[in-house]
Amino acid sequence: MTEQDTKQIKYNGAAFQGQLRFNEPMDRHTSWRVGGKAKRFYQPKDADDLAVFLNQLMEDEQIFWIGLGSNLLVREGGIDGTVICTSGVLNGIEQLDARIVRAEAGVACAKVARYCARLGLTGAEFMVGIPGTMGGALSMNAGAFGGETWTLVKAVETINRHGQRFLRKPAEFEVEYRQVRGVAGEWFIAAHLELTTGNSEQSSALIKELLEKRNVTQPTGQPSGGSTFRNPPGDYAGRLIEACGLKGYCIGGACISDKHANFIINTGKASAADIEALIIHVVDTVEKAQGVKLQPEVHIVGIQRPAPLDGRFSAIDGHRVPSQSGKGVYKPVIQDAKDFGKVAVLMGGWSAERDISLKSGNAVLAALKRRGINAVAIDVGDDVLQQLERGKYERAFIALHGRGGEDGVIQGGLDIMGIPYTGSGVLGSSLSMDKLRSKQLWRGAGLPTPAYTIIDEHSNFEEVAKVIGLPMAVKPVYEGSSLGISKVTHAADIAAAWKAAQKLDDSVLAEKWIIGSEYTAAILMGEVLPLIRIETPREFYDYEAKYTADDTRFICPCGLDKAQEHALQRLALQAFEALGCEGWGRIDLLCDTDNKPWLIEANTIPGMTDHSLVPQAAKAAGIDFDELTWRILETSIVRQRQRSMA
Repeated sequence: MTEQDTKQIKYNGAAFQGQLRFNEPMDRHTSWRVGGKAKRFYQPKDADDLAVFLNQLMEDEQIFWIGLGSNLLVREGGIDGTVICTSGVLNGIEQLDARIVRAEAGVACAKVARYCARLGLTGAEFMVGIPGTMGGALSMNAGAFGGETWTLVKAVETINRHGQRFLRKPAEFEVEYRQVRGVAGEWFIAAHLELTTGNSEQSSALIKELLEKRNVTQPTGQPSGGSTFRNPPGDYAGRLIEACGLKGYCIGGACISDKHANFIINTGKASAADIEALIIHVVDTVEKAQGVKLQPEVHIVGIQRPAPLDGRFSAIDGHRVPSQSGKGVYKPVIQDAKDFGKVAVLMGGWSAERDISLKSGNAVLAALKRRGINAVAIDVGDDVLQQLERGKYERAFIALHGRGGEDGVIQGGLDIMGIPYTGSGVLGSSLSMDKLRSKQLWRGAGLPTPAYTIIDEHSNFEEVAKVIGLPMAVKPVYEGSSLGISKVTHAADIAAAWKAAQKLDDSVLAEKWIIGSEYTAAILMGEVLPLIRIETPREFYDYEAKYTADDTRFICPCGLDKAQEHALQRLALQAFEALGCEGWGRIDLLCDTDNKPWLIEANTIPGMTDHSLVPQAAKAAGIDFDELTWRILETSIVRQRQRSMA
């Protein structure tokens, strides 16, 4: 089955009237003209039909929305989910009253600008420069020529995956430059725009002027994704890229435009991998040369298609490549312990994981000293920065778990002081600690993670049970070590689980419970170590199972065949990179009864106790505990060298 027409058809037992395609090539629907296939591709007949279609999808079905496909890069591996395309179908536009215009999500922004001008309504002229649809403009607060979409928004219409529709006000959204945060699990289907009464001829003349300016300054005749990067505060991405001499620079068939450096064009033979590699190269080059880390405006989705690899996997400059030996052979960064200088081992802190942090820190401290390193313990408190300054420390081994350690707080302080440290930076740490943001980024990158929602005292727990399904996990958003997690099998128990989690954090996540096998992937210096399968007679791998129980089984080799283990290793590395993590860490996964993998969470400072998983994975790879601590400390050297090149 390749395509259906608009007569009534059925899928998953539900009748709807739009067009459904399977294995649809996404290069037909993106302005870059690249991308793999979407497992399912649906164009609804109208909003009512869309509601029917959404309501029949499985709860864990990943949904991707597109309009004209600008600002979108789909990887060659395609999209394992359902793409809903609004372009050309949700295209209604009408005047509601003297100053209000309603435009559905599939209406091109340029059409909105012209429609308003014909009515003699001003303020939307800038939208002629936005190469997308109303839905995309709403979701990212798109702008052009100094104007931004949400300055016009009077109200928006949204829809959730059950087909329920809502009329919402701007006050219900957090709107910033090129990003909008609203109600989780809802998507835009229309906007109500408030304009100013003006002169039709003047508006039309301004639109013509802006189009001429766009044609002169931008590569409008070549396939591109629109502006590739957000403008940093007080500057322009194009200026920074041009200042680095990157105009005309190419990787494969992807090139930086000679006309405008913030546009990457497809010369006709580019792959999605070429474009993504060029984006990464621009970010790295500008950061090193200009000290500014550009943020892509482009959404990158879908499965990255890695080359077949033997042995373990490593990542260099964002590209998946074999280790230099092909077998993960380690090449020391530091030969002499004295070259590390004076090292502060940061432990303790104030989080709920303080006791485990002290155990990890003391184990690390002893190992470093056994290797001849000048290491000193610091029990982190309010005066930690003063202690670091007084002690004249040259680098830090961070063994802090939970808040204050894994959330980017201590990393920010160390960055300000210029002290190199182990592991991930501020961004990777904060994103990984935030389970909600982690899952949102993974979903945006096309990576599998269980269905979820945020719950609070106002939530309808019966409805939550219907949306997520039972059993479910209820957990704090910002804690680790499985603290505050409850398995809920009855809707009546959700309230108690929420209260238990809320004691540790105000934000609480309800997540679909995956029944299957649990695995963990340790990552060290860009290399994925052998997987560990975790088995416990308890309800799940909770705090006691992790740190005190003697009946938890850690199985390594994990029991998967080589191809299965490699697939999970690739997925773990993709998840690690998607969050901006560096150095070392751990990704926890579950495989359901159909052997489908699900990403659960990331840990940027895993435990280093006798029960901990990273030391066990390292041991399976032939790395003893003392050697492991040395290599983790070497990640601070890598960070130091990267900063010196900036």
